[in-house]
Amino acid sequence: MRIVRVLAGLQMLVLVACGARGGPGGDGANADDCLELTLQPDGFTTAPPARVSLFFSVDTCSGDPVPGLTADRFKVYEDDVAVSAFESQQRIVPRGRNMRLYSLLLLDLSGSVLRSGDYPKLRKAADVFLDRVFAEDPEMQRVAIFAFDGQKQLTPVVGFTGDRAALTAGLDSLEVHECDTNAQCVGFADRRTCAGWRCVDDSTNLYGAVTEGVATLDAALQAEPDIALKQGALVLFTDGTDQAARVSREDAEAAVAHTASSVFSVGLGGEIDRTVLSVLGRDGFFSATSADGLSEAFSQVAARLTAQARRYYVLEYCSPRRGGHHTLRVEAAWPLDPAGELRGSLSTDFDATGFESGCDLSAL
Repeated sequence: MRIVRVLAGLQMLVLVACGARGGPGGDGANADDCLELTLQPDGFTTAPPARVSLFFSVDTCSGDPVPGLTADRFKVYEDDVAVSAFESQQRIVPRGRNMRLYSLLLLDLSGSVLRSGDYPKLRKAADVFLDRVFAEDPEMQRVAIFAFDGQKQLTPVVGFTGDRAALTAGLDSLEVHECDTNAQCVGFADRRTCAGWRCVDDSTNLYGAVTEGVATLDAALQAEPDIALKQGALVLFTDGTDQAARVSREDAEAAVAHTASSVFSVGLGGEIDRTVLSVLGRDGFFSATSADGLSEAFSQVAARLTAQARRYYVLEYCSPRRGGHHTLRVEAAWPLDPAGELRGSLSTDFDATGFESGCDLSAL
């Protein structure tokens, strides 16, 4: 299908309507705040016979993502004339065709985790995370699982995939019995110690794991060049501190500081260094005093990720224009609890040359 891009040289404007009506809002929203709608790069397209598509994000003017707006919360105007939502077949479509969210679960499987008996609860927490991120718009998700102990390099468990069953199988593989004694680990070049049921390097290469994890995630984001928007998130779990000293703390912190991806950390027990994990978990540090709290911690991380992803919207409609240059404005309203709403809009110019009747979004 031929795609007609927005006219070169015409600038897209982001217009923000501040001053919401109503009392204090729910979900942490401030009734004096407003909405900011931002058209993404190459986020405006048209296609025959008269289809218009916009890919944009919605945030509060104070910077919080605004997820979950339904189609009835958007109004479309062409040259300041309202376009009928029913006649134009206006709809919000799944983000999966325009966006990918890459999440890398980086799990500490050093000897302390395996010997403590906490792994089953860590496994459950990982499943909670996966269930939550795949619950909405699963086409958008790409998740990988890597493990680390004291080895120089990460252990790949599952590469980036949108297959939930493959991720479950990967977690299952971590429970395969490998050893009862150190002698049974002699065949592993870098894993000569039996901890619980797995052969490990009985140390913790925390800083090296973070550095390699960031690099692995950044490389994955270079894939699928046809996807308009890609976001990355590294989710680190550990129950301790770096012991291997293969990579410096400064290098690990620099890797986190320079990545465009989000980085979260989850720490378990009393032997973690909260200061370090707060820095490494630049976008959120969650702690659990016991393994029973891991599911809640991983669920909170997943909630943060899904909220970030759900701030993006793809709005499509059939334009009634049949030629000429026009100005399109999309207005959004976010209802507040108990009353009122936040409002905002974006505008862009478009050329309707060649538009004709027969547009049917239901056939797409």
